[in-house]
This record gives sequence, C-alpha cells and structure tokens, in this order.
Amino acid sequence: MKKILFILFAAIFISAMSYQDKKPYTIMIYMNGSDLESEFGAATTDLVEILDSGLHSKNAAVLILTGGTKKWQNDAIPETEVILWEFADGYLYEKENFGKVNMGNPDTLQDFIMYGLNNYPAHKFGLIMWDHGGGSIAGFGHDEKFDDDYLSLLEMKQAFEKAGLRKNKLEFLGFDACLMATVEMAVIAADYAKVFIAAEDLEPGDGWDYGFLGYLNENPHMDGFELGEIIVDTFIDFFGMDSDEILTLSVVDLAKVKPVMDSVGKLMAKARVSSSIKIFQDVAKRRSNTKTFGEGSPRDNYADMVDIGDMALNLYDLFPDEAEEVLETLKNAVVYNRFNSDVELFGLSTFYIYGGKSIGESSLNTYDDLNMDEDYTNFLFNFFDGLISNKDFAEIIKTELVLWQPREENVYRMKGLLQTKEKNNFLWPSLDEHPVALFPIAKTENFRLYAIPAEVNKNEADIVVLFSQRFNTGKILGLRYTTGGVWQKGYDPINKNDEIAIYYIEKDFSSGNTSWVKGEHFKINTLPHLTWKPALPSFKQGFRHHDVYNNILYDTLTN
Repeated sequence: MKKILFILFAAIFISAMSYQDKKPYTIMIYMNGSDLESEFGAATTDLVEILDSGLHSKNAAVLILTGGTKKWQNDAIPETEVILWEFADGYLYEKENFGKVNMGNPDTLQDFIMYGLNNYPAHKFGLIMWDHGGGSIAGFGHDEKFDDDYLSLLEMKQAFEKAGLRKNKLEFLGFDACLMATVEMAVIAADYAKVFIAAEDLEPGDGWDYGFLGYLNENPHMDGFELGEIIVDTFIDFFGMDSDEILTLSVVDLAKVKPVMDSVGKLMAKARVSSSIKIFQDVAKRRSNTKTFGEGSPRDNYADMVDIGDMALNLYDLFPDEAEEVLETLKNAVVYNRFNSDVELFGLSTFYIYGGKSIGESSLNTYDDLNMDEDYTNFLFNFFDGLISNKDFAEIIKTELVLWQPREENVYRMKGLLQTKEKNNFLWPSLDEHPVALFPIAKTENFRLYAIPAEVNKNEADIVVLFSQRFNTGKILGLRYTTGGVWQKGYDPINKNDEIAIYYIEKDFSSGNTSWVKGEHFKINTLPHLTWKPALPSFKQGFRHHDVYNNILYDTLTN
C-alpha cells in the first residue's frame, strides 16, 4: 500500500479561511468505505492518490465524506463516526463530524451535498459516488455498520432533489463503482447534473486513478466533458488495455440522454407488438446473445444489465428503423467511451430481464417504480411473462459438456462443465483436489472469466477464474461477493486456512428435479490453483442445453 501521508496530520485542524470568492471547482466525494476499506484499504489507497495528486487548493476545493465501513486501514479516520474532510494542498483537514449516521440513508447524501453547496461556493460542482454498484435495480453502495443498507436510484434522486441540485446543477456526477453507467441512472441524473461518468461493467478494485485531480492545475476552468475525458483516460491508462481486468468507462451528455430512453422504448414496443411466438423466440434468442454486465454463476446471475447499442444491433434485422434510432441517440449522448470488451460497447446499459428471471417479479416491481419509458417497462413485464410461461424446451442456443458423479440411483452431481459440444477424454479442473464446474461469466479481447459458486468462511461467493494467453490453464483471481445484488469492485483474496465448500448442481434423472447442494468443507493449505486431471472411471458425461427462454435441459448420461 502507498504511504499514508495524511496519518501524520491526525490532529484536528479547523480552517478559518473565508470562502467568499468562488473557486473554479468544488468536488465532493461520497466515500462509503464498506468492505472495500475494511478488507483491503481501497479507500485509504484512493485517499493517498488524492493527497499525491498535486492539486492546488486555489483551483478546486475537494470535500470527502468518509463512513460506511467497520474498519479504516489507517490511524486517522475513525470507524465510529462519519467525518467530512477537506483536502487542501496535500493535507486532509477535518471539517465536520456527522456523527453515527448511515451512508445508505439518502438524508446523509443530501446533507453532504448541501454542506458543499453552502460552504464551498464554486463556478462548477462535481459529485463522485465511491463504493460498490449494482446497476438500475440494486443501486449503489452498502454501509457495513447499518445492515448493508444501500442507496436505490430513487433514494439518490430524493437526495439530489432535496439538496437543491435541480436549481444548482452539478457540472458532473461520477460513479467510481461497478455497473452504474445505466440509462435509468442517467435519466434521473439529467435533472441534477450536466455530465455523467460511470462504468457499464464491473470495475477493478483500485477503481479510478485520482491523479486526474492534478490536471485541474493546468486548466481549472475545464468543463465536465473535458474533465470526464481525463478521468476515463487516466483510469484506462492506469491498468492498460492489455490488463487482466474488465475496463469500461463512459462520459455522457445528460442533456441528450432522454432520447436514448425514448428510442429504446420505441424499439421494444415494436418488439412487443410483433411478438408472435416466432418473433418472441427471435427476440429471446437475441437477448441471450446481447452483451451483459455483472454476470455471475447461475446462483447469483441476476444483475441483467446489457449494453443498449449491442441490444439494438442484435435486433437490427427485425426492426431496422427503430434500432437505427437507438444507435443515433447513443452516438449523440455518449461523448467519450473506452473499453476492452470483446464486442463494441456504446457507453450506456439498461436493465433487461433474463438471467435473473427467478427474482424477476421483485426486480420488475423495482423497475416499475423508477417511472422510466412506459413502452419499455411494459415490454419488460411482457417479456418476463413469456420467459416464465414457456416451459416447454424450445430452440437450443448453447450446449455444454457436463461431468457427472453418481450419488445414488439416478441421482448425479455435476463435477465439471466444459464449453464444448463433443465428448472426449478431456482433462477436468479441480480446486485443491475438489472437482469444480466453471460457469462462463465474461470475456474481453484478451481473456475469459469463469465462476465457481462456493461458500467461503460461511459467506456465499463466486471464485473467479481467468483464462488468457498467459494463463491457459486458469488463474484464480479471488472471490467476488454480492450484497443485495450490489457487486463489489475487484476481488477478495483466498487465503491459507480459508474454509471453502463448493456448490454443485444435483440432478435426479428419475423425477427431473434439479437443486444446488453444498459439498464438504475443506481448508486451503497453499495458494489456490486449478489442477487438470482425467475423470474418474465411475463418472459419466452428458450435455447441458440452454434454450431461447433460458430453460435448461440435460441429456441422458453415458460413460
């Protein structure tokens, strides 16, 4: 971890400086530390980046609200209270003690924004939301000290409205969090900010590079678009386009985002009106092929955020005029966008129910409350009804090879999963001698990610495995947890003596019942890695098929 300069300045210093003269910028950072800080010190690392940025206080005031974590990995910030700090010329000064308040409460966000507006007048204001993110349904952040309470999109809207941002718009609103570059968040933000900066996909644990603040010394009067472009470039360049991390970041003109939502509504209204059984199956098939963000193992695959442009391209042959309008509105609204995806990304995502159909009713009720485009909302409800009502197996869109372990008569446990349509004498992966199924979750131009569903130290998680040219037999990146559907940035490490139990799919071929079962617990004795071995002679192979409705069918088993 970088040197923690601000620990040397733990003594409280209340500045008596007058702020009658406006500065070019006041930037407010809502730093909900959560487990990112308590486990890894990620917030502390970013605070050091801020201190090392070289930003001169004459060019911008930077306010940071710290809270939401059980433990700060430094000696300066208390865990018991939420503190407002000012960063000025290389130091942090404590300005206000908010007390024992919940960072998942919109009142806390509102109070922070109002404090900045009222006490630090500036020509431009920026707000950065720092923590985990979950997209349009799960919202932003969670406070470890308040039962992982989080801010929904509507709660953020409430905070923005009550803080007075409708009359005093932010120059930019940024999310240093996963999955928050959604058109729904952007439509809400359009009433309160000019520029929107966020990631469509998951973010690395290190998040943004806060060295971007130093660029304000060169041009303190730059607008949110210019600053947003610098934020994107410093973020991407920090990791590098050949990184083993998923990288996406967009800059959006909020004055032009409403037409994107409108055009999505027009496109999907056409799809709904045209939804004969054949058209419905065509649309469902295209949904399965649309670039999706925040995917996990089948136990937690319910983020269901998709790239809007890729969604339109997949429907282009069916509804070319409406799809073209979506692409044009995206081109107008997204002014800058960089990524290392395997397909082109267009900078904004939307919620599109599919993988999470098991919790679809709850997700759709949340979406309905957002009061977005009526045509698109109606389509989502109609599409969900089609997904759950069509239980007869339809057109196969994906086939995988399954390795089965016999358990009892006609009952088998899945001990391996390969992305192939052929049976052969393959090698199969194990984690510390325990066979595992690798479920595909993401890919970029350079690598593929897979998830192993597990319980680790009594917490449910995905063990994430990377395959690339450098790691052609797989590299375990670590653990990824979700809390209320909010996806973490980066990965937790798997440590020696961690207690792990792998989750397996178990199938009764007599009754047709399928369930998840937890394997035996074991402790990691060395650094975790995959080994590849032939299947035991008693194991059987079979195929696992997916249809357009996201139904699953298992073939008869053979040796």
